[in-house]
Amino acid sequence: MSEQNTAGYSYSVSREIAAPVSRVWQAYTTAAEWPAWFGAVEGTVELDVRPGGPWKATLGMPDGGQFPLTGEFREVVEGERLLVTMDVPGQPAEVMEVVFAESGAGTKATINQTLTTKEAHDQSREGSEMILAGLAAHCEA
Repeated sequence: MSEQNTAGYSYSVSREIAAPVSRVWQAYTTAAEWPAWFGAVEGTVELDVRPGGPWKATLGMPDGGQFPLTGEFREVVEGERLLVTMDVPGQPAEVMEVVFAESGAGTKATINQTLTTKEAHDQSREGSEMILAGLAAHCEA
């Protein structure tokens, strides 16, 4: 994980997805698919999947509210790995690594991240588990 913050609270969460790597990669890197698995509001997702390319999405909240997210793709290894930032107002960007690997009859998707506080770690880990669960449900449907 180049450029990953190494000081702080790290986690790694993985999920086995019963779909080929190519399918899981497509779902993660195609804006039109994000509302189905990420919880993004239709029409708000923009992805420029290349090193330095920006991304943005508005997350729909259970109470009807909306939460805008932005960042950039720092590294892109087609079908294998993404290093993605998420902008945090007033703080350095958070960096998240997403790895896609063949596993049995499907894909093992893994999210790795290091955060500066225990609270941010716990929230991000929970969010990453939700992301992978949504991605699996979408790709396995």
